Amino acid sequence: MEVDTGASVSLISEETLSLIKNENTCITKVKDKLLTYTGERIAVLGTVNVEVQHRGETHTLPLYVTKGAHQPLLGRNWLSKVQLEWQRILTIRTERRLQDILDEHQDVFRPGLGKMKGVKAKIHMEAEETPKFFKARTVPYSMRAKLEKELDQLQSLGVIKPVQFSEWATPVVPVNKDNGRVRLCGDYKVTLNRSCKVDKYPLPRIEDLFASFSGGKKFTKLDLKHAYQQIELDEESKPLTTINTHKGLFQYDRLPFGVSSAPSIFQRVMENLLQGIPGVCIYIDDILITGHTEEEHLEHLTEVLTRLSKAGLTLKKAKCSFFLDSVEYLGHIISKDGLHTSESKVKAVLEAPSPKNVPELRRRSRLF
Repeated sequence: MEVDTGASVSLISEETLSLIKNENTCITKVKDKLLTYTGERIAVLGTVNVEVQHRGETHTLPLYVTKGAHQPLLGRNWLSKVQLEWQRILTIRTERRLQDILDEHQDVFRPGLGKMKGVKAKIHMEAEETPKFFKARTVPYSMRAKLEKELDQLQSLGVIKPVQFSEWATPVVPVNKDNGRVRLCGDYKVTLNRSCKVDKYPLPRIEDLFASFSGGKKFTKLDLKHAYQQIELDEESKPLTTINTHKGLFQYDRLPFGVSSAPSIFQRVMENLLQGIPGVCIYIDDILITGHTEEEHLEHLTEVLTRLSKAGLTLKKAKCSFFLDSVEYLGHIISKDGLHTSESKVKAVLEAPSPKNVPELRRRSRLF
C-alpha cells in the first residue's frame, strides 16, 4: 500500500480486492462520497472490514472499495491505529526515487568513454620551444602484456592513435592499479612539462569545500570515468602529447594524465559545467553532492546528472556512492557532525615508534 497522509480513509480497488478476498469477505454499501485532491468524485462500491496485523498487534479496520484499478492507499484512519516505522518508510521512498533518477540517466553510466561536447583543451607552450624526443624505455617482460592490453583499450576508446612520425616523443611509465591492470602515464616532466605554461586556475581548498557542505545530512560521491580523457585536445596540442612505447609512437586525442596543466584545465571545465548548483563541490574527477533535506539532495543530484548527460560525459557507476552518512575527501571525513581528519591519514604518525637518535628524530619531525 502507498502511505498517503493526505487521504482521510484507506482505499482498495475492486480488482486488488478480488485477489485477496475469501468467502467471508462482504462489501457493505455506504453513502459516503469521496473526492480526489483535484475535486473529482471517486466511485465507491462500499467498505470491507479487514484484519490488519503489524508489529505483534492486530486490528480490524475498514477499507473503502472503489471501482477500477489503482494503487491501494493507506490513509489517516489506519495511521491512527497502525504505528509505522516512518524512518524506514522514508528511507525506502528515497531509495526508490534514487533508483528512478538513476534509471532516467542511464546514458551517464553507459559503457565506453564519454567526450565533452563543445570543449577542446589547449596546451600552451613557450614560444620557439625545441621539440624533445625520447626513446621508449625498457618494459619488464612481466608487464608487457598488461601494457599492450592498455594500449589496445585506449585505442578502442579513441584516447590514442598510432602515428609513424613525431617531433615530440615522451617515454611512458606504467603504474600498477589495484584491479591488476596498469595505468599508462607519459613521463612528461622530461619533455612537455619543461616548456608548458601551467594553467593558474586554482584547485579548491578543503575549507572552501566544507563550507559548501554546511547543513548537509547525507552525501553522494560521483566518479568520472577516466576523468581528463573525456576532454578532447585541440589539433595543435595533440602532437605535443605523443608517447613512445615498445609498440611504437602513439598520439593522444584526449587530455592525458601527467601533463602539468591538466588538473587546472579539467577543474575549470567541470566548475563551469556545474556552476550554480547548490550543495555541489568538484575536485578534479570527484563530484560531491549534498542537501539540507533528502528531497533537496535528490534535486541537486538530478541536476548534476542532467548536465553531465547533456555534456556527453560518463561516470563509473561501480565507484559512485549515494546517500552516505559520511564521506572521505582530501584526507578528511565529512559528515553532518562536521569535518574530521581521516584516521587512516594519521595512523602512520600515531603508530610510529619513538625516535632513538637524532636522524630518527628528524625523520619523525617530517611526518608533522
